Amino acid sequence: MSLHGVELCRRIGADRAINGRSDDVVAATKQFAPGGIDTALLAAGGPAADKALTTVQSTGRVAYPNGVQPIPKPPSGLTATAFDCDPEPELSARLHRLVGNAAFTVHVAKTFPLKQAADAQRMLDTHYLGKLALKI
Repeated sequence: MSLHGVELCRRIGADRAINGRSDDVVAATKQFAPGGIDTALLAAGGPAADKALTTVQSTGRVAYPNGVQPIPKPPSGLTATAFDCDPEPELSARLHRLVGNAAFTVHVAKTFPLKQAADAQRMLDTHYLGKLALKI
């Protein structure tokens, strides 16, 4: 997670956010949760992600969206579950109820005028936090 990602996590209420690019993730996690964390949601794979998974409790849960490469390799005894973002109708209905009952903020990284749609498309290949929007 970049410094911008840490700031975003704190702004939306995270108890703790660790900058994986500059912090020792394992040491910081053990300081925050000496008994290990109970859940990990990965957005990337590789050696750093696999090392971070050593902080998940043996009874914990690990998930990642299909398409993450390389596929995460959790320690023995843990299973990493891949998922598709195709929610069941009841989950969508639940989300709609939650959004309707509370303040909801969509984090927009950048808004492009429609005539710059090609620039927006190119930005998909870069690092940004939040959503990209086209103004019509």
